[in-house]
Amino acid sequence: MGLIESYTPSAKTGKYSIFYRCSNKQQTDMNHPNNKVSIEPQARANDPAIIWITGYSGSGKTTVGRKVNFLLNQQDIKSVFLDGDDLRAVLGEKWGYTKAERIALAHSYFRLSNLLMAQGLTIVISAVAMYQDVYTWIKTNVDRSLVVYLDVPEDERRARDRATKNVYKKIGNTQQLYDDPGFADMVVRNSGEMTPDASAEKIISAIHAASTTDRPDKGRNTHWNAYYSTGRLISEPSSFARLVMPQTAKGARLLEVGCGNGRDSLFFSSQGLQVTAIDPSQAAIDVCRATPGSEHIEFIHGTADQLTEAHAGKFDVAYSRFCLHAMPEAEEKRTLETVWKALQPEAHFYIECRSINDPLARQGEVISPTERIHGHYRRFIVLDELKARLDQAGFDILWSEESDNVASITGDNPVVIRLAAIKSRHA
Repeated sequence: MGLIESYTPSAKTGKYSIFYRCSNKQQTDMNHPNNKVSIEPQARANDPAIIWITGYSGSGKTTVGRKVNFLLNQQDIKSVFLDGDDLRAVLGEKWGYTKAERIALAHSYFRLSNLLMAQGLTIVISAVAMYQDVYTWIKTNVDRSLVVYLDVPEDERRARDRATKNVYKKIGNTQQLYDDPGFADMVVRNSGEMTPDASAEKIISAIHAASTTDRPDKGRNTHWNAYYSTGRLISEPSSFARLVMPQTAKGARLLEVGCGNGRDSLFFSSQGLQVTAIDPSQAAIDVCRATPGSEHIEFIHGTADQLTEAHAGKFDVAYSRFCLHAMPEAEEKRTLETVWKALQPEAHFYIECRSINDPLARQGEVISPTERIHGHYRRFIVLDELKARLDQAGFDILWSEESDNVASITGDNPVVIRLAAIKSRHA
């Protein structure tokens, strides 16, 4: 079974979206509110998350964080607790105490947390790190997060601190070191009648209620709109499109997922195929629609899981080149499910994407075991895992290869996965 068809407590995923064909109109914007049919249920309680508990010294971050972690484990949610002081010690005191060094250290905390979260763990981390820059990074790159500020009166914080770390005696007013915590998702007054146990319970309730509706963009929209606005784009069809074309019947209805500037869409159309192409970048779609020869192609602004039920079963072949590695795994799963619904029985799905063995997979900022930011976001694909996700979505693999020297361009010789699958059964 692939993605769930309804949100139930026993479901294995937290989201289901439905499918596509817009209309015969050539220019369709799936981001128009009237055209969206994607359904986003609330996140399930055991979906991995990062719970960042922040506050000034003496606010009770460590105590509350441990209690939150205990409660999660009691609910059979796999979680780990990390403390900022412990992490600084484990990392070898590499960073000093200037603002820039504190921000750099905080980024290392949350890169590590996201690395663990990507492997199925909920991370409870207690650390001050109150910087807007850090919060923005989390909300841009972490799929599910809750930032909690523990609000405690200063005199109470100082009293607690005198019995433990003596931070205020050493460095004075810590408020001058950090940004205003107004960015926090949640404020808990961890003092007076609000005990640490009560604070922890309140945080648990909040993370259980957290929605996955606003998934982080990971900077993709800004990057790709800028890229496709430059005008310095390749117009020749890709070698993969040339490989796929002879295997496709003339007049077939083809869906391209992630069309970019339309170079392959135009090629397929010129060869007599009926092409529908979709891309989340408005700038890319604008380029496509302005290109001579595009008048016979239906270009859609949006993502595959935003397309409508009317597209179900309408296509003879699906094609996606250099697109899957540009989307997070959850989006890829929704896309595979959507493509399955859009295809005719026994229709073929052709995929080319960057492999985890591509040299770029070891460059740039680490987001997760397969995700990096090197110029822009990429998620490098593990062939066995992609095959398993295709199987879950209802496809059988016809053939696959993983190689360099097949998609070289402008000095880049990536290791890519090429794969053909067939729609085989009910997902």
